[in-house]
Amino acid sequence: MRGRRWWRFSPVLLVAALGGCSALVARRDADRADFFPLTPQSHWEYVVSDGHGSQRFRFLATVRQNPFVDPDGRPCRVVDERYTDISAEETVPVLYCVEGGFLHRVMSLEYRGEQLQDNGLRSGELKFLPTHLTRDSTWQGFTNAYRLPDGSGYVVEQLHHSTAATEQVSVPAGRFGGCMRVDTTAVHYALSPEGEPVGKRVTFYYADWYAPGIGLVKTEQRNAQSEVLAMIELDRYDIIGGEAPFR
Repeated sequence: MRGRRWWRFSPVLLVAALGGCSALVARRDADRADFFPLTPQSHWEYVVSDGHGSQRFRFLATVRQNPFVDPDGRPCRVVDERYTDISAEETVPVLYCVEGGFLHRVMSLEYRGEQLQDNGLRSGELKFLPTHLTRDSTWQGFTNAYRLPDGSGYVVEQLHHSTAATEQVSVPAGRFGGCMRVDTTAVHYALSPEGEPVGKRVTFYYADWYAPGIGLVKTEQRNAQSEVLAMIELDRYDIIGGEAPFR
């Protein structure tokens, strides 16, 4: 969705359905809502399946208690990710940092004991999501999947557009109203050691639904033929309150 292994799927994060509200009221509420609070110790579990709906594995994400300040002085939150198809015990840390009105993700870190250290791949995503997600917004993002010492690598260019979803979103965790939908066109391609695009470009299309006060509840990945290739759905969650949202 999007973590180290799923460059557009890292589904972390972000209450109840708005039942009975008009579409206009729902859109206004969505514009004021917090769709990505990153409150410490909050936890999300997702089911990841292929286009035919068969379960492949589970994705788990937990916000660590203590904040983190990166070398540039940016305030960040550490989200521990786990994928049950690899190992339920292996933890992948992802930093969410705030700068210029956007959340940016740093994905080139790993745990060595209790310390976070860079693995040298320079993986990260610029402009993952606005800090205040509103309807009818368009922005460009960029993901550096990895960059090798010789300069070669793999990148993803993204064009995002957000709208207020008028329908309720039904997933295993329940039905959610007042969601914000983010549609993304993602162009994947390799880079030569000189930093020039090489080889074939591959385009995928993503739709993400974020519920107010909850976070990401559903993601669909499609190809150019509009076939669903993968889906992520929220299965259970535990949102810990009592602390101001991360900004």
